[in-house]
Amino acid sequence: MRHEEHIREQARLARQLADERSRLFEQVPFARELERGEPELERIARPVVAVAGAARVGKSTLRRELGADVPWKWLEVEAVGAGEGGLSVGELAEHCLLVLPAGETPSRGVLAWLPRLAEEFPEGSLQVVLTRCDALPEGSSAGTARERLEQVLREAVPERTLPVLTVSGTPGEGLEAVREALAEALARRQRVLLEEALKNWSGVLSDVHALLEMKDLARLRPETLARLRLCLDELLREESQRLEGELPRLAEESLRELESRLPEAQRSLTRAFREKLSARVKPRSHALRQRLDEVLARELARDMEGETGSKVRLELADRFGRLVEPRSLFFDWGFARTGGMAGVGAAMMTGAARKHGGWAVLGAALVGGVLAGLLGRGTKVNTAEELKRVVAEPLLEDSLRRLKEATESSRADVARLCGLLRKVAEIFSPEQARAYDVGQLGRAVTEAEGRREQLGRELTELQWKDVRA
Repeated sequence: MRHEEHIREQARLARQLADERSRLFEQVPFARELERGEPELERIARPVVAVAGAARVGKSTLRRELGADVPWKWLEVEAVGAGEGGLSVGELAEHCLLVLPAGETPSRGVLAWLPRLAEEFPEGSLQVVLTRCDALPEGSSAGTARERLEQVLREAVPERTLPVLTVSGTPGEGLEAVREALAEALARRQRVLLEEALKNWSGVLSDVHALLEMKDLARLRPETLARLRLCLDELLREESQRLEGELPRLAEESLRELESRLPEAQRSLTRAFREKLSARVKPRSHALRQRLDEVLARELARDMEGETGSKVRLELADRFGRLVEPRSLFFDWGFARTGGMAGVGAAMMTGAARKHGGWAVLGAALVGGVLAGLLGRGTKVNTAEELKRVVAEPLLEDSLRRLKEATESSRADVARLCGLLRKVAEIFSPEQARAYDVGQLGRAVTEAEGRREQLGRELTELQWKDVRA
């Protein structure tokens, strides 16, 4: 079966990733400390399917009839006390088949359990199997029983549409369809988990690389790093609050400039409003960028004074330029490309910008996401009230949301940067530094990065096979 083969192939990649982790941790012992939680690669390689339901509903029979040579593990879960805070099936399995007998209304306990199962298992990873459809009373069919159950499920879990599969008893009718649907959904879930594990591994490798490249910053004192994080975090919080308070006024100013153009197509008005608001936000975002640079330069210069050689300073700049993920809208170390500030901290700010700078133009990024369908409408806006309601208010709401996301991601970047600097000071202290051959460690990380890219390519090829099939 095609989907079962995909599960086996993805399991192979998960096992290779597990081997990669072990190999790097042997070569670079401190790399393990940078992992944000250990990935459950064994579970990804051999995912668990829970067959859940009340007693005597056919769980064991269904498992036996589906169980020949499957690339996953089975787990039977009985719904004893499930509605009263008992089992957490989502911690035990990657997929769940909830078994319910045809012709019977689900018990109160099962109905109380359903919302919890829907929370524990993402979309597509919870399926319902209606068993014993051959034992329905005369005049009933599997189709009508499924329709009745679907209505019950909609009432119990209104925010989800749970697929209902039907099987008969002795003839085994529907078993092949259940196995195929299960394998397809499980392969999709396994792929998501594997992609997440690969992404997390990339983060570990990036952090290890950064630590090795920043060994010259081991002199930074703990109090300097604590002060740096506090200053940057407080600055981000204050300035984002200030901009949040100013955005409604800036939107109102942009709105007034457009009223003279009415009536006009909503599409062009939306684009014009976005551009005007962006132009007003941009100077404030640049001012914040400059203040962030100044704080960083001032705090790092406390411990880095006396560093000589512009080459060393520019190398440090490049190291910082590659530290922060591009999702941040504020905290983009690669943005400042010109000098003008004294000290090593300022030189760090002149590193080459990343290919995908996140913060680079906050104004454009902040109001660049137009709500779905807004630009696609060709209707005309006739009045100032319409202009406010259909153009300005949705874009303002979207901008405020993006501002909040930008602030939180930037504060996370500050925490990550300071955490790495703290680890540098710990690992490459004068007492510890002699124990490491930095060149050899760097080669190990570079090789691991190459193998990680290969795993990513193989996973992508599997996805393309799935699309073409």
